[in-house]
Amino acid sequence: MAAGGVKLAVAVALCAALLCISLQAVNAEQQEAPRSEEEERAPPKVAKEQEAKKPAAEVCSLKGDRWKNYLTQSEKMWGGAFARLCAQTILHPIDTLRTRRQVRGGLRSNFGDLCKGIVPQMIGAMPAGALQFIVYEKSKKELNATISDKALGWAKPWVVEICSASLGAVAASAIRVPQERIKQPVQADLYSNWIEACKGNWNEKGVSAFFVGSKATVLRDVPWNAFSFIFFRMFKTVSFDKSLNQQETLAMGALGGALAAIVMTPVDVVKTRLMTQKPDADGKLPYQGLVQSIMKIAREEGFLALMKGWIPRVFYLGPLASIVFSMYEYIGKTMLLRRGPNWCRSVGEGRCCIL
Repeated sequence: MAAGGVKLAVAVALCAALLCISLQAVNAEQQEAPRSEEEERAPPKVAKEQEAKKPAAEVCSLKGDRWKNYLTQSEKMWGGAFARLCAQTILHPIDTLRTRRQVRGGLRSNFGDLCKGIVPQMIGAMPAGALQFIVYEKSKKELNATISDKALGWAKPWVVEICSASLGAVAASAIRVPQERIKQPVQADLYSNWIEACKGNWNEKGVSAFFVGSKATVLRDVPWNAFSFIFFRMFKTVSFDKSLNQQETLAMGALGGALAAIVMTPVDVVKTRLMTQKPDADGKLPYQGLVQSIMKIAREEGFLALMKGWIPRVFYLGPLASIVFSMYEYIGKTMLLRRGPNWCRSVGEGRCCIL
């Protein structure tokens, strides 16, 4: 019990620190030094001279998303991967609640259970995020170059975005499935820690045991990416395509991700059952595949059982994109800031305040 309390305290402290960083990243974009009355009344030329006399910390020349153009592909990849690691770590307790709610029979949770499985989650988050980014960017570039504007017209951005995101999700599943196969049994109390989970999987079926539930994972993640984008675009259409600020865009993205999470909850329940099941009294596994599992759950527990864990799933996937974006912005701007004032002058930005 004491060991569980220590783990929980460490995890909570880490999550709190990461959350503070993400909030700092969001607030930094909003903070601007107020202009004095003299500056407001000054003609343009005088105003420029006064701006040039300001200390570097007050000059913001990389506003909006312009800073992203100066990051290398490697910086974008690792920045995005680390941002996803931070977001998933912050939201891990919610993910644990989801898993424990979805397992066969359900499990009650207390504070000591919330950080179970956090080690494999942290180990696998960065490589999975990096691989997903590489495939997504490469696919998007190739599809934009291959598909002509005349072929699809207005639908081209939709098709390119959905296909690229789907291919990225499929590629990331090569890492994400083994990660989930280790993490979820620990969350469901089948193993005391992730090392025991690795041993148990290996003794069960060898390497193939780490990829149980692969089809269900892909069939959950690919449609989720598609639905998230479709819902997001629908919300933008409803808003009459007005110019949205960063907060409105993040809110729409979160709402789209949350609705997509609800739609795909039945597949997520099946995936959890496949990854956390135990043999019955006759030694056979109760769940054998997606369709068979859906039929079995509906027959034995009712159709509503296929929606178990939808609330924590919504509260996990809804804010995930917002936290990833905030962390990515902070990390990316920090990378540029470390290049120093000489770099700012070399790209014609003068003195740049980007944080």
